[in-house]
Amino acid sequence: SERKALVVFVRDEDGAVVAGISGYTAWGWLYVQWLWVDERLRGQHMAGKMLDAAEQEAMARGCRNAWIDTFNPNAAKVYQRQGYEPFGTLADFPIGRSRIFLQKRLALV
Repeated sequence: SERKALVVFVRDEDGAVVAGISGYTAWGWLYVQWLWVDERLRGQHMAGKMLDAAEQEAMARGCRNAWIDTFNPNAAKVYQRQGYEPFGTLADFPIGRSRIFLQKRLALV
């Protein structure tokens, strides 16, 4: 699978991590496991900028596709604005919510 970790961090002026992505590349895909943005930075396109950086690194590693999943419908909208398209949903996972799966075709380098 050639699995390799991939992380993107955003630090404030004091060096504290205020946003980040954790995931990996494998089988020609980027998988974003975690994406977090401090509440003070939300609404500033920070998630999009981090996804762009992760996707660029994934393409440099030979990836052609990316996928991400979320329990948060608002996060799903952010990912869709970045070009991710829903391809599946698990209802009641967890109970009362849904897990949304999204994918994106990455440009070739």
